[in-house]
This record gives sequence, structure tokens and C-alpha cells, in this order.
Amino acid sequence: MEKRDKLREIAVYAVFGVLTTAVDFAVYQCLEWLLRPRWGDHTYLLSITAAFLVATAFAFVVNKLFVFRQKSWERRQLLHEIWTFTSARLFSFGVSYLFTVLVFDLLWLRCEAWFTPLWLRVPYAPALFGPMEAFRLLSRLALVGVVVVILNYFFSKWVVFRKKGEKE
Repeated sequence: MEKRDKLREIAVYAVFGVLTTAVDFAVYQCLEWLLRPRWGDHTYLLSITAAFLVATAFAFVVNKLFVFRQKSWERRQLLHEIWTFTSARLFSFGVSYLFTVLVFDLLWLRCEAWFTPLWLRVPYAPALFGPMEAFRLLSRLALVGVVVVILNYFFSKWVVFRKKGEKE
């Protein structure tokens, strides 16, 4: 693969990665805003699961068509791609889920005392998001997102959409 093609692939992956993250985040936030008032603070477990399913379907289509340019819709190959893509995303979802539980259930309990006063000093922030919502947003995007994007690119490039003749 030429350097130009590699750069194009990475750039397109980055654009669709941002869009996939936006889909994931939008579904997550909508569910949180709908469910938390009724069910309490632990709705994020359901919300990240639903967000994962929607974002995975979106990501599969855009990765297949636009990033890795796989044109084959032959049934056997398509089922293999769906299976390996979903399996790889389940693995990275497990990593995301683990990070989320660690950050929200364990780390937040220890850092709430220092994080809340800092957040309350940011102009307009407390009015838009309470301290917990801000922490969820920042941790999911910064901590979890970076690790998951790298894992997903590796699996998509070298496992799911690997072209015949490329090195393992």
C-alpha cells in the first residue's frame, strides 16, 4: 500500500471514527437524559450497551464501504466480516465497559471531593451539566475513547477487512 493510500485510509478512518463516536455519544446521552430521572444513577450500564449496538452497526457499514473499500457483498464473506467485526468490537466494548465501571463506580467515589469544586468554577458548566454528568462526558471521551479507537483500528485493519495478500 502506498503512503498516500495509507494516509487516506487513516484520515477517512479518523473522520468516520469521530462520526461513530458522535453516534455512540448521542445515543448514550439521549438514553441517560431519558432514563436517569426515572431509574437513577446506574442507567449508564444500559445506555452504553444500547449505544454500542447502534454505533457498531454504523461503524461496520462505513468501515466496509468508505474506509477499507470492501466492495464484495458475497454472503459468505459478508457474514465472516460481520462476525469478526462484531467480535472485535465486543472485545473493545469489554475494555470500554471495564474502564467505565472502574471510572464511574470506583474512581468517582474517590475524586468527587476534589473534582466538584473545580468543575463549579468553570463558567456555565454547572448550569449545563452537573458534576457527575461532566465527569462522565470527559472520562468517556478522553480516557475510554482513545483506547477503544486504537483497538478498533487495529482489529478492522488487520483482522476484519484485511485484503488478500497482506501480511498477518
